[in-house]
Amino acid sequence: MNGGSTLTLQRSALGGYALVTATGTVDIHTHTQLAECLEQASTATGLAVIVDMAGVEFCDSSGLNAFARAYNRAHGRGVSLVAAGLQDRVRRVFTVTGLDRGVHLQPDVDAAVRWLDTGSRTG
Repeated sequence: MNGGSTLTLQRSALGGYALVTATGTVDIHTHTQLAECLEQASTATGLAVIVDMAGVEFCDSSGLNAFARAYNRAHGRGVSLVAAGLQDRVRRVFTVTGLDRGVHLQPDVDAAVRWLDTGSRTG
C-alpha cells in the first residue's frame, strides 16, 4: 500500500545517455522505486543519466535523499546526473537544499542533451 502516491518511471536510452522519465509524486511511498531506477540507469551508461521530471508535481525529502544517493553513486563512477524540466515547486526544493550543486538542473531534456554534448548551460 502506498498511501495513494503514484510514480511512473520509464527508462530508455537517448544517444549514449540513460533517460529516466518520471511522472507523479516522489515521496516516502515511491522514493525506493526512483532510487532503484536511477541505480539501473547509472549502471547502464558511462556518461550521464537524464531524469525528465516535467511530470513530477511533488518531491519530498525522501525523494531528495534518493537523488543525493544516486548522485553520489553516479559521481563515483564518473557519470553525471541531470534533472530536467522541474516544475517550480520541485525546482525550489532542489535549490533550497543545495542538491542543485551536484545534480545538474536543466529546463528540459533537449537542453540537458545540448549541455551534456557541448557544455553550454542554458538554464
